[in-house]
Amino acid sequence: MLRIIFSIVFCVSTFAQTNPLKSDLNRKLFADYLYCEQDYLRTAEEYESLSQTFVSDTVLYKIGKSYSIIGDYSKAINSFNLIPDSSEMFFNSRLELAKIFYLSNEKNLLRNLLTSDNFSSPQLKKILIAFYLKINQPDSISNDLFQLSDEDEFTFKNFFERRKNPPYKSEVVAGILSTVVPGAGKIYTEDYGDGITAFILTGLFSYLAYDNFKHAHNFRAYLFSGLAAGFYLGNIYGSVASAQIFNAKIDFNFLKELSDYLSNKNYFINEIEFCK
Repeated sequence: MLRIIFSIVFCVSTFAQTNPLKSDLNRKLFADYLYCEQDYLRTAEEYESLSQTFVSDTVLYKIGKSYSIIGDYSKAINSFNLIPDSSEMFFNSRLELAKIFYLSNEKNLLRNLLTSDNFSSPQLKKILIAFYLKINQPDSISNDLFQLSDEDEFTFKNFFERRKNPPYKSEVVAGILSTVVPGAGKIYTEDYGDGITAFILTGLFSYLAYDNFKHAHNFRAYLFSGLAAGFYLGNIYGSVASAQIFNAKIDFNFLKELSDYLSNKNYFINEIEFCK
């Protein structure tokens, strides 16, 4: 009986090891299918299970691309870096690395990529320009980077001017305006509703305080005086805060537009069509 059991186990084990469904060729075909189905985690795992003879530059690129899409940048970088400069996948692999370095804020690695191995391209320059704009260092953009000579040059120069001279509102000016005329600082920061409200309420409580003092209603006069003072001081503080919020919105909208532009341009990467 034991001999029969051992024979069955041996046969099953042998079949599992020689199972044609688990051959490298079938694993690769399955991984190709998973890649086209956008099942990127399993794609990478299947490709990585191939024997070395089946690991081509295309496979390395797909592994790196899969890990990049799911956000595992360290594994993506390792895979892209295995692609030699003689490969037809090399150019795209450098651009994919540039995209990863941009998204992960690796300034030095991005700059090194632009100058390493005498490899330079307009696409890499654009990503480096975008990165300096992203981290708000427009002065780090040299003139030679702007020599793009294509349709993106005007767009990037527009982004540059907006980052260099953003239409911020001064917190000091907003505070001073609201000190002189309640609500004026918020109107200056384009918060018109709150500005008008602050002006009306501060004026109303000031008038009520004055009127009650005039008629010797001291308790109500002091009450309205306190309310007027509270609204007056609050309007000054609120105007300064409104300027800060306005400026934060300027930065947020700029970064969103820059991000959308890069995304629409696919980070200047010409996608290789693997799934025809």
